[in-house]
Amino acid sequence: MTATRRSLTELTAGDVMSREVISVSHETPLREAGRLLMLHQISGLPVVEAGGTCVGVLSVSDLLRWAMQEHSHTHPKIAEHPLSCFFQRKLQGANGEERILCTLPPDSCCLQRKEGDNIFCNLPHEVLADWQVVHVEQLPLENVGRFMTPDPVTVAVDTPLPKLAQKMVDAHVHRVIVVDSRNRPVGIVSSIDILAALARSAASSVAE
Repeated sequence: MTATRRSLTELTAGDVMSREVISVSHETPLREAGRLLMLHQISGLPVVEAGGTCVGVLSVSDLLRWAMQEHSHTHPKIAEHPLSCFFQRKLQGANGEERILCTLPPDSCCLQRKEGDNIFCNLPHEVLADWQVVHVEQLPLENVGRFMTPDPVTVAVDTPLPKLAQKMVDAHVHRVIVVDSRNRPVGIVSSIDILAALARSAASSVAE
């Protein structure tokens, strides 16, 4: 996101978007895409075809929809006690008790607890993100294209922020994909990005 002192009405998608776009091919296995959501702790991925054209978006909602439909006759594959993140590892203690190690660097998560040379997770079954409620390793290996939401909400880099926000409200989505003239993803604007822009604008006004 680019820092700026312009008013909110003057900002564009290019000013507030996150430029690190993690995307998947429509031929990517769903399970692999789920792992990417976990690894990067995000809730949506642009789906592209050959040439990089955006053809859809895969979100946590799509994973939940699969889980509920696939197992509605028994029990949905939703974690009763979900793992908190992709960086947990099980450790068998000397007394046979199973503990959960955190493999993230020290002080990178609020749930870490250091004991000697090890870092443990204080709340290994705490839900910190939407994607945790799905058993990612039980997702099918079929292509993302079968499960994605087609025709994603996209905007151009120069789209004014008010117009972008209205698109999100009208479509009931929490993110829009910013694309270039060839419909290739170049950024993502989430509701958090808009809130961050609002906070920066308010802080600048107070400072002035």
